[in-house]
Amino acid sequence: MTIEVYEHSAGRLFISYSDKKLSTGLLLLNPKTEFQTHNRPVQEQLTQVFGKCMIKLFENDKIVKRVVLMEGRSLKIKPNQFHIHSNPYNRASVTMWKFEGDITDIIKNLRNTLRRL
Repeated sequence: MTIEVYEHSAGRLFISYSDKKLSTGLLLLNPKTEFQTHNRPVQEQLTQVFGKCMIKLFENDKIVKRVVLMEGRSLKIKPNQFHIHSNPYNRASVTMWKFEGDITDIIKNLRNTLRRL
């Protein structure tokens, strides 16, 4: 298995596996950065593996909840829920992500738009 690594404006995206049933990887956020607002058609499962991050959940373009993920903590985000992965802290954040369902079009778009390292 080859892990793909991509650079984005806030850090790096690691894709460890992706098919129509399952996608997994890691999101590294540098301090004082955030990954753009997005949503997914299936439930997003997050586990914080290093540092901490803040997940901002939206409804109608307004933040309705902020969740701080500490190391070892998990969060499930419902399908189509707009959110931001944020790292307002002073050290790097690494979050593991998992999707059970088809996000292959999203993965393809990320591969096509981000710079592979």
